[in-house]
Amino acid sequence: MALTQKDLTISKPLSPVYVLFGKQSYLIQLIKDKIINQALTQEEKEFNLSSYNMEETPIEAAIEDAETLPFIGEKRVVVIENPYFLTSERTKSKVEHDLKQLGRYLEAPSPDAVLIFIAFYEKLDQRKKVVKQLTKIGTTYELSQLSDDLLFKLLENIALEYDANYTKEGHEQLLALVGPQLSYLANEVKKFALYCGKDRPIDKHIVNELGARSLENNVFSLVDMVMKQQTANAYQLLNDLLKQKEEPVKILALIARQIRIVYQVSLYQNEGYTQKQMAAKLKLHPYAVKIAAGQAKTFKRQDLERALSQCTEADYQMKKGSMEKTLVLELLIHKIACHK
Repeated sequence: MALTQKDLTISKPLSPVYVLFGKQSYLIQLIKDKIINQALTQEEKEFNLSSYNMEETPIEAAIEDAETLPFIGEKRVVVIENPYFLTSERTKSKVEHDLKQLGRYLEAPSPDAVLIFIAFYEKLDQRKKVVKQLTKIGTTYELSQLSDDLLFKLLENIALEYDANYTKEGHEQLLALVGPQLSYLANEVKKFALYCGKDRPIDKHIVNELGARSLENNVFSLVDMVMKQQTANAYQLLNDLLKQKEEPVKILALIARQIRIVYQVSLYQNEGYTQKQMAAKLKLHPYAVKIAAGQAKTFKRQDLERALSQCTEADYQMKKGSMEKTLVLELLIHKIACHK
């Protein structure tokens, strides 16, 4: 389920244990800082804030710290990073952890301490006893999917720190340009805000002028040009990517991926799925589904099926080496655009 603004509110009394997990590293850092700032003053952080990396230090050291009375103030905060023992993932770490001691602590956590587990993992292993204990005694945040409104609000707040105005049209253009990864979006908004200040709103023109494009989003634009039969622009963008030493095989794979997404969205639309439901099924950001839905309207289903077949043929030609890779991509663009 997508997070909302209410989900990110940290209020007192604080939980004795927090578990922050997911792939949104920026958001995890944001919530961690909120918890710490609720628990400790700036002066208290020097004495009562500590951090332990579970790939280097046994959990017993962190627990012993949590059981130590605060030096100044009411709380001690212990941050536990990389707790791989909460997942099914393998690690090269040779550190041995006494999880029974952690379990005993969780049965009666110190009222003077706040434990924060920072887990940059997509999932926790719910079969493990320690995970069940943490879920029962603590507060868990799955920081992965954000609602559109919350994503805009978070980025708007970043712009406001620099007295800049982050607009909705700028937001939509930025999502189309770089995708939904929050840490990357935040860095881009900071850059725009420093440039614009109070004098100019962060609109789509600023985003297009200053925004950094990833290969994936450049290919997204390329596919959009092909579907709109803007072949001259598509060829120019392809040439620019090749000049940047991007691999033709990787470009082809991303073209095929984007067309496959449009095809899947087309199928789900015919079955009556909402864009929100499609985003959940395809594990995509809702805005990416919105764009794909618009692209699906410009191509018939048989044209999308043909385009996917042409991508497979182009992949075979590249791997076989029967034709120069750049020419394979150029012919693919021509075939897809002309069979509309």
